[in-house]
This record gives sequence, C-alpha cells and structure tokens, in this order.
Amino acid sequence: MRHPTVRLAAILAILFLLGGCSQLGYYLQATKGQYRIIADREPVADLVASPDTPEPLRNRLALAERMRQFAVDRMELRGNRGFTYYTDVGRPYVVWNVVAAPAYALTPRTWCFPVAGCVAYKGYFEESAAMAEAEGLKREGLDVIVYGVSAYSTLGWFADPLLNTFIHYPEPGLAAVIFHELAHQVIYVKDDSAFNEAFATTVELALLAQWLNLHGDPAEVPALLDRQRREEKITSMVLAYRDRLAEAYLGPDRETRKPALFAEMKREYDERATRGEGTPFYDWWFGRPLNNADLLSISTYHRLVPAFQALLERTGGDFPAFFDEVRLLAELPAAERDAAVSRLMPD
Repeated sequence: MRHPTVRLAAILAILFLLGGCSQLGYYLQATKGQYRIIADREPVADLVASPDTPEPLRNRLALAERMRQFAVDRMELRGNRGFTYYTDVGRPYVVWNVVAAPAYALTPRTWCFPVAGCVAYKGYFEESAAMAEAEGLKREGLDVIVYGVSAYSTLGWFADPLLNTFIHYPEPGLAAVIFHELAHQVIYVKDDSAFNEAFATTVELALLAQWLNLHGDPAEVPALLDRQRREEKITSMVLAYRDRLAEAYLGPDRETRKPALFAEMKREYDERATRGEGTPFYDWWFGRPLNNADLLSISTYHRLVPAFQALLERTGGDFPAFFDEVRLLAELPAAERDAAVSRLMPD
C-alpha cells in the first residue's frame, strides 16, 4: 500500500491539473488538513490496550469498535479499515462547511471536485478560512451559512479515523455518525448530494434502531423513535415552507414575502415547541437567523429520506436487497434517477 503522503501528493497533483491555479490555495489547505488527520492517527486496538489511554476514552473507543463491526457486518464492508484508527484534531470540529444560495432562489451554489463530484458545500479545515469564503459569497449577494462538521467520509480513499470531535457523543449519536459515514462507502453518486445524504441517513436511522435493540439500552428505543417522529414532522413543515418560498420568489413581492414567510415558519415552530413537539436540533436551528442556505441544508439531508425508507421497507428491511435497488437507481442518468426516486415518495 502506498504511504499516505504519496497518495495525498498524487491527489493534489490531479486536483491542481484539473482545477487550475485559482483553486491551488484551496486544494493546499485541503491536502494539509487531510494529511494531518492521517499522519496523527493511532490504531484503535493499540489505544484500547494501552494503560496510558484515559479510561473514558478507552471505553468510548471500545464501544466504537463494536459499533463499527456491527455496521461492517450488515453493510458487507469486510476489509474496510474505516474507523480502525483514532485522531485527536485538537478542535471542536474537523471541518467547517460553507453553503450558499441566491437571495431569491432555492438552488445551491455548487463546487465541483474530481473525487467527490459537484457538491452543495465547500469545506475548510480552518474556521477563519470558511468565514472568509462566506464573506466573499455574501458580497456577491448570496445567502450564506457556515457550520462545523464533526465527521466526513473520504469515500474509501483513506481509512477514515474516529475523531475527538464525536467520540464522546452519547451512544445513539456516536453510532449514528459511524453508520452514516460508512454508508457513504457503500454507495456514492457523483454530483448528487441529496441522493447520497438521504441514502446514508436512511441507513443510519435503520441501523441505529437495530443497534439499540440488540446491543444498546432497549429503554432508549421508544425515546429515539419519538424524537425521530417529531423531527420528521418538523422537517416536513420546513420543507413545506421551502416550497412556499420557492413559489414566492417567482412573484413581484418576493422582497416582502421572504422575511414574512421565514417569520411565520419560526412562529409555527415556537407554537409546536410549546406543545412539546420540538427537538434539540430544531431548537438550535430556529434559534438562529435563517436564510435560503439553511433551507437547502435541511433539504439536502432530509427531503428524499422518505423515498429511501419506503424502498427499504419494500425490500423487507434486507440491506443487501436494498443496496441492490439503490445501486440500480444510482446507475440511471440524473433526470431518470430523480424521477424514479420521486415515484418512491409516499403520498
């Protein structure tokens, strides 16, 4: 196997040739950031066995090992080395993503890369660099958000390590991250962020319920399912407002309707939250000033989840059969794939 430094240098050379000089600074920070994660990693097995490893960290790494094996067995990822290492990156997030959209349209700004294809975000290993990118996009008149990311997948190019940014999450959260990121290594479609994230989210939720039933605290399952139901209802509400805003942006009074609809959405959530229908995530989400980029971030991860869940149910919850069906969808041309996924959406 080639040394990580050699592989990273090769990737940088390819990106430079394809991206041009204007992107060299971005690719340099990406290569440097990824290199540090790989260079600083330590085998999980060694850390678990070492008496020098703090007990809380040892326990979390051992738990993550079991979660990883659980996912590998069900997703048939034997030989995959993801999450067999651990890296402390020394910061609360591993990267910061920038998402942007026009002020009066719900189409994301996309950035295209040779490996990942075109995606609806741009990631930086330094928060200050992400903020600088955001300021430049705002000067173009775009709606922009910057948010920290605890984990991401290199799609099998490297053995992605466990990170300090999520290793101490509560058990359901830790399992969700591991299951979601490993799912990206099963199926990934270039240039289709919504497809990829909805697929990985569907796998994450299904495996999480199985994990808690078989290996976790079964008493947590009802609370988890209740939170998921509440999040699904709020997400449906947000996506409905997204559609209303998209329609409003076509009219002559879009400048007044935009803030009015965002305010109406916030009021509706507050009313639901007072009835106990809110969630911690949406409490945080609605606690910030919102714009089109926020709506796109929700849409990318959640809009197509019901379609994939319907497909999983149609295959009887059998993961190999589900993956075969998703691979058939992934092979379709983009327009046909979109239409096929849309047909799977529940009425």
